[in-house]
Amino acid sequence: MPKLDTNAPKMPGHAARILSGRLRKIRSDTEIGTLEKRYDVNLPGRKDMEWANFKKRYNIETVKEALKLAQNQR
Repeated sequence: MPKLDTNAPKMPGHAARILSGRLRKIRSDTEIGTLEKRYDVNLPGRKDMEWANFKKRYNIETVKEALKLAQNQR
């Protein structure tokens, strides 16, 4: 019998969750270049840096904070 999946409705496969139980929005191995394309911004740092490393380097936790960082960089 397959394992019961407790993901959000209509969400296929297994999705990681954060400690509070919400679905994680951005995977930690997502490259910064991908986020720059998605949000049409120019973030500091290398384009092949992973999201987890970017958060540590710039001491941020959310994409919203990263977008503010990009806006202040202009």
